Amino acid sequence: MDTVSTASPTEPDNAARFGFYESLQTDGQMLAVRLIKLLHRMADRSGMNPTDFQCYTLLRVAGTMTPGEIATSLCLSTGSVTGVIDRMEAHGLVERTRHPEDRRKIAVRLTEGAGHMNAALAPGMRQAMTELHDGYSPQELAVIVDWLSRVGRTLDGLTERP
Repeated sequence: MDTVSTASPTEPDNAARFGFYESLQTDGQMLAVRLIKLLHRMADRSGMNPTDFQCYTLLRVAGTMTPGEIATSLCLSTGSVTGVIDRMEAHGLVERTRHPEDRRKIAVRLTEGAGHMNAALAPGMRQAMTELHDGYSPQELAVIVDWLSRVGRTLDGLTERP
C-alpha cells in the first residue's frame, strides 16, 4: 500500500504526523488481516464458506440488494453470486423477491431468522466491543465514527478505480 503524505519526516512540526501516518498504515493493514481472520472464523462456525458469509454479512448490514449490487460490492462475477444466493437460499438464509422499484429485477434479502444468527457466530463480540468503546467520551466516539465513515468512502473510491 502506498503512503501519500505532504508531510516531510525531517521537519520537526511534521515528524509526529509522519509517525502517525506510518502507524495508521501498518496498524490499518493489521486490522484488515484480523478482520479477515475473524470473517473466516465466523464463516467456519456458521457452516458457510467465506464468500457466502461475506454475502450474509453484506446483506445484514446493507439490507436488500440486487444480485448485481452484491457482485459489485464483493468483487464477484454475477455467475458466482448466483451460486452464493442459491446456496444461501437452500439453507433458508435468503429469499429472492421482486425488486420494489423495478419489477424486471430480483432483490435478495435475509430471511427473518437469518438476521439474528450473527451473535451466535462471535460469542462475546458485542460485549467486548462495548467494553472497548466505554473508555471513550462521546466526542471521541464521534471522531471515530467520522473517521470510519471517511475511511469507508475512501476505500470505496479506491475499489471503484480501474
